[in-house]
Amino acid sequence: MTTVDNQLKLLISLYEEEKVRLQKLIDECLVETDYLLAHYHSQALYQLNGRLQTLKNIDDKLYDEKNFRQRRIDGLQKRIETESSDYIKEYYEKDLQRAKEELEKLNQIPKQAALPDNETLFDETLKKLVEKKIKNLKLILKKTDNLFLEFSYSRKILKVTLPYVKQHIKKWILYDDNINSFQNIGFDLTENEAKLTLTLTGDKEDILNRLKIILSKIIF
Repeated sequence: MTTVDNQLKLLISLYEEEKVRLQKLIDECLVETDYLLAHYHSQALYQLNGRLQTLKNIDDKLYDEKNFRQRRIDGLQKRIETESSDYIKEYYEKDLQRAKEELEKLNQIPKQAALPDNETLFDETLKKLVEKKIKNLKLILKKTDNLFLEFSYSRKILKVTLPYVKQHIKKWILYDDNINSFQNIGFDLTENEAKLTLTLTGDKEDILNRLKIILSKIIF
């Protein structure tokens, strides 16, 4: 496992702990009817959940699909517990069994393929990009918000693009602080501020090493 992989799992663990802490604070505020403070903590929890979802999607490209299946299972179990009709309950139980089987199939798919020299599948794919074995590459940061990075390599230049910037700002997916953070690591606003674009030039290995550092800053 690479250092980046270790950092990713550690960060997910820390965010999970913070999520539990924030939920506890919200519950305490509601008991004490301090709704303003509860709202403040809820906003913090919302932002944390967004970051956590992004990290989990990077750790496991099937995370969103697995999460959807799990929420469906939870919903069906609640319906079964409250349903009085045996006929409808039987229907829900069959649906629940199918949902569990679908989730189990997804859980059996490896998160990432193990490759030589402790490389991840993404590392290998980036190499294929600069070797022109593939034309372009997309890294999904948050599937539900259509937030992703596009990679292309041409004439010894690696270009990384985050599109739909204006839409993301309008929908409160990205904030001014996020834009400033991207600019601080080398991205520029292009195409009438509709995209964030980074260009890297030089030796292929040097480009990949610099890119990994930049991606780790975006992720963490």
